Amino acid sequence: MNAASTSSEKAGRENGRISDEDSAHLPARPSSLPASAILHGDPLPPGQVIVLNNQTSLEQIRAHSISNLQSELGGVLLGRAYRQDEGLIVEVQAAIPAVTADSGPVHFTFTADAWSQIHQNKEAQYPDLDIVGWFHTHPGLQVFYSSDDVVVHTAAFRMPWHVGLVVDPLNSEACYFGWVDGELAPLAGFYELADQQAQSVIPWRVVKTEVWREAETEAFYAAQAADGHVHPAFREQADWRDYLPTQMQAVLAAGVIGFLLSLILLFGWVIPLTQQANQMESVLLTLAQETDLNAAACPDPRLRILTPVSGYRFPAGSEVVFVGTAVFPDAARYLLETRFLGQTEWQLSDTQRRDTKLGQLGTWNTQEATPGQYEVRLTAVDRNNIRLQNSAPCQITLELTR
Repeated sequence: MNAASTSSEKAGRENGRISDEDSAHLPARPSSLPASAILHGDPLPPGQVIVLNNQTSLEQIRAHSISNLQSELGGVLLGRAYRQDEGLIVEVQAAIPAVTADSGPVHFTFTADAWSQIHQNKEAQYPDLDIVGWFHTHPGLQVFYSSDDVVVHTAAFRMPWHVGLVVDPLNSEACYFGWVDGELAPLAGFYELADQQAQSVIPWRVVKTEVWREAETEAFYAAQAADGHVHPAFREQADWRDYLPTQMQAVLAAGVIGFLLSLILLFGWVIPLTQQANQMESVLLTLAQETDLNAAACPDPRLRILTPVSGYRFPAGSEVVFVGTAVFPDAARYLLETRFLGQTEWQLSDTQRRDTKLGQLGTWNTQEATPGQYEVRLTAVDRNNIRLQNSAPCQITLELTR
């Protein structure tokens, strides 16, 4: 999970442009917006996906966001994605809340049951709409994208038009996040389509914010754990301390405080963070299997590259990070190999001996690679580097551009 949370994968766009492969199946949409559209935030610079929310979707998000102000809530966004000149437009037409018991003041989790419920509701109510993103709340915590949010977005919402909305209902703040030049970043603003009334249906103001990396998020969780769960109260139980020398009292007090701080660290920080990491890993594996775009190229889920998605483009000279799953029985090691499309010989890019569930599988340094189409293969091998007979390799195609 750490590897996934620290490496935002390229989203099929270069210099603000979406690739032909990504956009070919999207319908085109006129570039002009309705005159009644309400801009929240600042006008979007070139390269940022334009988000259009109808008022029904905003009312659904707002109603869910204020239904519980003591815990983070979330769900998915439904709508359509369109091509517009050299950019993208996402029209959000509905929002489905996720029903999950695994949430708290500083976390929200898409459980397997919640994801199943979302699919059932979508098929029953909105069969003609696509999942175009997700939303969740930060009640009283302000708006930002934590490293956990980056993991969810990278694993389950990887297409260039996938967006994420964070709402702080207590401070009436909000911000959309999306892929900008292949990296997750806050969007300057979004539009509300005044399809029901001329006035806005939301009280939120769009704030300037950022994507937090792992160290920042861990510090935040530690501060919340300390503030929410650690309030030690000391009181006098007896007068036996009066019979001890002052120096011994100080030593004893230091020992007691050290012991209490150790317990606080263990139960208030380390254990919750470990549990959260395990829960995130399990849930993201489920999400990845539900939404994985490499499933056809990687038929065995025990050997699967989740990101980057087959067909993505990277500048030649960059380092490509591969995230996925490699947990094949009896494998001595896993090989990550590349070859120029049309060639027969594979070149070893990286190798690892350990099993990996939703983590970094390896990297490909393209400093000396020629621009063009490449095949990438993930293989489970024995101690002699021979592919295990009962394993199906995962093989995707990537392009290096000048």
